[in-house]
Amino acid sequence: MDNAMENLLFASAVNLALLKEVVMDYLAEHHDEAVRSLSFPDIPGDVVKDLMIAFGRKMKGNGGATGGSKDDLNMMRVSELRIQLVKLGLDVDGSREAMIEALQNVDGELSPVGE
Repeated sequence: MDNAMENLLFASAVNLALLKEVVMDYLAEHHDEAVRSLSFPDIPGDVVKDLMIAFGRKMKGNGGATGGSKDDLNMMRVSELRIQLVKLGLDVDGSREAMIEALQNVDGELSPVGE
């Protein structure tokens, strides 16, 4: 469990969006153990927000969102954000937040993931 927190902070620090998402999904799945064994005082605010999103996805029982609204973008997994960026011919590198911002800056309606 300690490795999970180290990996999460590392992934956040060096902008490894997929690793960060995998670790957050792990923490969401094992939240009882995480609360008992981890210390959270030095977690950056952006990591807390992303953890809340991972918990939200787990609680809703879905892997992500399918539409293009602002709320849907915030709930999308990194792979889903990248699919949307590729469809629009945009850069797929960067943090999750940067990908969401790029999609929000695009005029027009986004197509649902999988189309």
